[in-house]
Amino acid sequence: MAVDYAPRPAPGAGMLATKRLVLRPFRLSDGPTVETLAGEFDVAKMLDVVPFPYPEGAAARWIATHDDKRGANAEYPFAIEHEGELVGCVGLNRETDGLFHLGYWIGMPYWGKGFATEAAHGAIAFAFDELSEPEIKSGHYADNHASGRVMTKLGFRYAKESMRFSKARGHAVRFLDTRMERERFRR
Repeated sequence: MAVDYAPRPAPGAGMLATKRLVLRPFRLSDGPTVETLAGEFDVAKMLDVVPFPYPEGAAARWIATHDDKRGANAEYPFAIEHEGELVGCVGLNRETDGLFHLGYWIGMPYWGKGFATEAAHGAIAFAFDELSEPEIKSGHYADNHASGRVMTKLGFRYAKESMRFSKARGHAVRFLDTRMERERFRR
């Protein structure tokens, strides 16, 4: 399924815009909102590294690492804004195999609005156009059907099944790994 929006540079360094969203670097002042939105168990349980409950101050400590990680070409986290309001996160994290892993979360009040698909599309375009990556990967826990629909809409292909640890759940969970090549994304 083709999407009808293309990311374009937005004013300010490190920012992108899609049809309805601005993808921008996080600010330390976003910490409490991140803790509230990602700290909901139904959000945290679908992510690898987000704890539950989300400790106070942990988001600000995470945000403080972003400049160094961007500088090292290791991680590109973006705050997702809709109409000036922080609604979630999308990012690229380089894994040990050298490929970027696309990840995202949307706060529960903003579910069902297509924000995950739109923000992920912007981050994928950034990976291919700005970072010149030939391939990226992503995936979702097997019980996260909404994320599976996002992966399908974006054109990811399933590559394999694995087990990934969910910090919020406290155990490994069945994970469906996906891949996307630049050429496939361009089609």
